[in-house]
Amino acid sequence: MKKLVLLILVIGLFCQMDITKASFQSKKPLLIPEDVLSLQVNGLYGRSRFFNERDGYEEVTINKVIKWFNTSNLSVGPTELELNPPPTLPNLKIKMKNGNVSVIEPAYNCLSASKTKICTLAEGEVIYTWNNKKVRLQSRELFDWLLVGWKYESVGASKEELLEETLYSRYYPYFDKTYSDFIMCPRIDKIERINGDTRRHIVRVSALNYSAHHGDIPYDRIHITLSDTSENGVKIINVEIQKGISVTESRKQCRREN
Repeated sequence: MKKLVLLILVIGLFCQMDITKASFQSKKPLLIPEDVLSLQVNGLYGRSRFFNERDGYEEVTINKVIKWFNTSNLSVGPTELELNPPPTLPNLKIKMKNGNVSVIEPAYNCLSASKTKICTLAEGEVIYTWNNKKVRLQSRELFDWLLVGWKYESVGASKEELLEETLYSRYYPYFDKTYSDFIMCPRIDKIERINGDTRRHIVRVSALNYSAHHGDIPYDRIHITLSDTSENGVKIINVEIQKGISVTESRKQCRREN
């Protein structure tokens, strides 16, 4: 009887192979976001998605994926899926600015019984291949994103971001001219009803100063609290300027970092 090979795309039905049979690397490289040019995800049924670091919104996704990779843990287990013919697996190709390409694929555990070989997805684990080397990693976030999450990444600005921009633009004419430079990366930090009235609100907004956009100086951030009511219109309650915020904070303000 011919050897029957089954590839079952289910999770966690069979135990992991003996670690003595594992192909395992003791180290994994770290990826520097600034060195990454693009990501390309290839799904199971011909679907794919390309993320370019030159696109501000897609850069956020790239940084998120790289962060998951860099914080992943080494895992013990096989790094090769020895099936003939080899199955088509979802994969993530990472292209670096120096031309190098590395690949991330879901990890599998295989169990041989009699003349049958059954392979199942290793929940929360992936295989990273670079320079003809392979390493097995544990990362629930990366695993879930590779299988499903990439399909739901927004294209361009999200509805929430567009709404925040629209609302900030409504309030901007009420600001003192002293604060006219604070137009970059507007956010609606908090909005709440006054005494439960749907026509009366307290709104807290923030933004960065545009003049620091092309310079080497840190951004300043403005925090404005205002009231918006049907009887009195827009009234400024309080203004605070946060001087020289960190790079991390400025990236969060601009949705470039979670």
